[in-house]
Amino acid sequence: MSKLFRYSLFLFILLGLPFMALPVLTHALALPVPAVISTVFTVLYLGILIAVVRKTRLWPYQGWAPALLAVLWGAGTSYALVSVSAPSIIDLAAHTGATTTAASWGGAYPEEIAKTTGVVFILLAFKQLNRPWHGFVIGMLVGLGFESFENLLYGIVMSPIHPSSDIMGVLQIWGARVFLGPFLHIAFTGLAGWGIGWALFAADRSLGWRLTHALGWFVVAFACHFGWNILGDDLVLLIGSKIVTGIVLYASFIYVWVAAYKAAKPHDELYTAVSQLPNKQPTH
Repeated sequence: MSKLFRYSLFLFILLGLPFMALPVLTHALALPVPAVISTVFTVLYLGILIAVVRKTRLWPYQGWAPALLAVLWGAGTSYALVSVSAPSIIDLAAHTGATTTAASWGGAYPEEIAKTTGVVFILLAFKQLNRPWHGFVIGMLVGLGFESFENLLYGIVMSPIHPSSDIMGVLQIWGARVFLGPFLHIAFTGLAGWGIGWALFAADRSLGWRLTHALGWFVVAFACHFGWNILGDDLVLLIGSKIVTGIVLYASFIYVWVAAYKAAKPHDELYTAVSQLPNKQPTH
């Protein structure tokens, strides 16, 4: 099973690379200065956040391959799957009159499914990924890849939004995406990955328990993404949805981070997969 998922993983990532490279190269030719600046920001963003996670005990410490593939799935494969499905979903939502939630359906529906699928493939492709919190880490890295690529592309494409300076346009876009909604995709996919990690690696649990955890945390991630993307002219709905979604999302993420950190408490080499609920300490 591991080899099957690994070969499939490599294939999906290879197929996603052109979808990652072509949009950036195409827009970079028209806007070279914003492309360089946005690329530098992207490298720094990736490097800093990966370094932060790597310094924690959540990191699998089994080489860089799973982490690199997770970022590439998020940036390339997820974007490829979304780019061929999201436009039709948005058009369908708009056609039915659901203009307020068109971006929600076009974002949450294909994006969370695409990213979460990557988490499953990566966890099953590497035998060294075998702890519940590994799903959380891989989910964060997949989300980081997706978020970094979005920031890179939007920083280039939307740089002309500033009336007098493309450079200021890049800074505005990056500032808005980093500070007005920090780490959104990292949190979305991290939460979904947390549920998948427990579904795959918890010991002595029923199939129903595993499905409940996997689907339950995916629903939390999906609902948060859906709520964040709500648009419209109603300022109360627009701002209120962001506030409520932000509270639920970041509170859930903090809870899971703490639970994962406790579960990843160092043990001896005979440590086996934990069997208790995520909010309790693991046993030998």
